[in-house]
Amino acid sequence: MAQKDRSNEPNLTPLFCLVGGGLLGAAWQRNQTEEAKKSRAEREYPGKVEEVRDEIEHVLDSWEPDENNATEDDFVADLAEHVRAEAGYVVEVNPSTREWRPDILVEGVLALEIKVNPSKSERDRCIGQCAGYSRLWATWIVLIDASPSAEEDLYKLLVDKGLEHIDLSNIWAD
Repeated sequence: MAQKDRSNEPNLTPLFCLVGGGLLGAAWQRNQTEEAKKSRAEREYPGKVEEVRDEIEHVLDSWEPDENNATEDDFVADLAEHVRAEAGYVVEVNPSTREWRPDILVEGVLALEIKVNPSKSERDRCIGQCAGYSRLWATWIVLIDASPSAEEDLYKLLVDKGLEHIDLSNIWAD
């Protein structure tokens, strides 16, 4: 069988190398961007952060806020006690740190910010607070009795600010 003359066909190897390199570069850049969004706790203690997040998800699901809670401080104290009782974690309420003061700090790796039916200005303020917390700790916003539209607004604000890595839960205190 005679071989076909391929001398006039283009050599696509450089093109494949260029495209492959571009794809690898894009994947590397995306990985670097995601890594930069991680808190110091997530970079230094990834296993512990994942364990605490998983447990707090279950703790929030089982939390039934006390019907006598009237203020944000009441809800913070109630949730902190529930986390201690259910998970046995070290829980600090309004810990004094150099720069930030989250409502609850769990095991020194997860900041919980509690907002009770927040107004638009409180949601905007919450974004700033959580942006700061998320530099040091994994961060979770716990909304209490927020309307679905307020929850959606806060979620969109997080995404718009590149903070979609911050968890968000809405708890009904009925």
